[in-house]
Amino acid sequence: MLLLFEDMGWRKVAPLVYTRPVFDIRCGAFTLHERVRAFFLSRPDLCDQAYLAPCLPLASLSLYRPHLKHTTLGSPTPAQEAAGLVGLARPHLMPAYGPATGLSAMLHESMPITLINGRSLSLSWLPDLLNEPNNTVYETSTGDLLGARLTPSLASLVLYYLREQESAAALHELHRYARIKLVDGLLYTYPWDLIGQAGEQLVRDEPLLAARLPRYTGDDPHVVVRGHPAHVYVAPTAVLEGPIVLDARDGPVFLDDECHIEPFTVIQGPAYIGRQTLVASARIRAETSIGPVCRVGGEVEACIFQGFSNKHHDGFLGHSWVGEWVNIGAMTTNSDLKNTYGSIQVVIEQLGSFNSGILKLGCFLADHVKLGIGLHLTGGSIIGIGSSLFSVHMVPKTVPPFTWGSDVFYEYRLEQMIDVAHKMMKRRNQVMPPAYEQMLREVFAMTRQDRSEVRQTRIPPSSAMHEASNRTLAAFGVQTNEPPVSLSA
Repeated sequence: MLLLFEDMGWRKVAPLVYTRPVFDIRCGAFTLHERVRAFFLSRPDLCDQAYLAPCLPLASLSLYRPHLKHTTLGSPTPAQEAAGLVGLARPHLMPAYGPATGLSAMLHESMPITLINGRSLSLSWLPDLLNEPNNTVYETSTGDLLGARLTPSLASLVLYYLREQESAAALHELHRYARIKLVDGLLYTYPWDLIGQAGEQLVRDEPLLAARLPRYTGDDPHVVVRGHPAHVYVAPTAVLEGPIVLDARDGPVFLDDECHIEPFTVIQGPAYIGRQTLVASARIRAETSIGPVCRVGGEVEACIFQGFSNKHHDGFLGHSWVGEWVNIGAMTTNSDLKNTYGSIQVVIEQLGSFNSGILKLGCFLADHVKLGIGLHLTGGSIIGIGSSLFSVHMVPKTVPPFTWGSDVFYEYRLEQMIDVAHKMMKRRNQVMPPAYEQMLREVFAMTRQDRSEVRQTRIPPSSAMHEASNRTLAAFGVQTNEPPVSLSA
C-alpha cells in the first residue's frame, strides 16, 4: 500500500489547501496522487515491490477528484484499498479524501506500507525506496520526512503522529527504530514554488505522459508544429481545429483526451492541456498547465489551472494558480510584474508577509472563487476560497475566504455560496457529495476569524453551521454548548 501524508508544511500554502490535501495540488501535468498513478502505469514492474494491484494502483481514488471516489467506484474492501493508494489528511478532509474502510482496517492486511510526503514534486527517489528493505526511511537535507517503507507494526506507531500532520515527531520515532538515509528530494514550501517549478515539472512529467499519449503524426496543413514533432503529444480523441500552432521549441506540448483546441490558438511548450478542456482561440504561453474540464481563452502565461474552472474570455492571466470551480469574468486581468522590477511580496493569512524572491508572480485564486468582469489584480494577490467579487476596479491584495462584494465587502452567506457551487458542478456533470458539502461548512467555520474585518451579514447561522463550528472548536480542545448567535452588522 502507498500512503500519501500531509505535514505541517500545509500551513504555508493554507489558502490553497483548505479544501484539499497538499497531495491534490497540481504542478506540472499532475497532482501528486495522479503522478503516482502515472508512475506505476509506466513502471508496472514496481507494483510487486509496492504491493499494489497491477491493473489499478490508484484503486481508491477517482480520475478527476478524490472526493468523488465513494460515489463513482462504490465501497472498496480493506484488501482493495491496501492494494492501492490512500491519503492521510487533516481531520476535516478525511471524510472526503481518506480511505473508506479506515486506516486500522488496512493495517490488518499485513502488507508493508510505503509513505510519500504529499508535498513531493519529483518521484525520482521512489524506485530506490521500493527496493530498500523494510523499515527504511528517506529524509531530506532540510530534515523533512520524504518517504518510508515500513512494516505495519512500525507504520501503526508513526501514523498516530501523521494523522495530526506531526511528521517531525514521526521522524523522531523512526530515528529510534528504522534505518535512515539522507536523499535529495524536491518539496514545495510556499504557493509561489508551484509557479516557479511549473515549467521544469512539465519536462519531468514527459516520460510519464509519453507512456500514454502518442506523438503527433497528423498531416493537417492547418496544424503547424514548430520545433521537434517528437515533443508534441496528442491524444487520439483530442479535437484540433486549425489554424493552430503547437510550438515545442522550448519544451513539450501535451494535449490530453477529448480536449478541444479552437482555431487561432497558439500553444507554447512546455504546456499541458487536460482532459475535456476547451481552449478558445487563446494564446497559451510556456509553462502553463490546465487541468480537466476547463474553458480557457485570452492570454495565459505560466499558469496552473487545477481543473473545472473557467477563463473563457479575453484578459491576461500570468504566473498564477487557479483552483477548482473558479470563474473569471471577461477582461479581468492580473499584473505579474512590478514597475520597479522588484521581487513580489505575498501575504499569507495568520503567517504574515513574505518576500517571494520572484520577479514575475501573479495571483492565487482558491476554489470556488468568482470574479466579475473587468477586475484588476496585483501581483501576489491571494483570493480566499468561496469569495465572489465584482464591480471593483482594483481587487485588494488579500481577500479572506468566503468574502462577497465590491466596494464594500461582506461575509458571503454560506447557503448562497453552496447553492452556486451546486449549480456550477451540475453544469460540468458533477454532483457535490454530502462529505464535500460538509467540508465546505467546516472550512467556513474555521476561517471565520480571518474575516474579522469584513462586514458581517445579519442572517443567523443555521444549526448545521453551528454544529460544524462546534466540531472545529472541539478539534482544538475548546468545548462549547452555546446556541447560535445572530451576527451583527
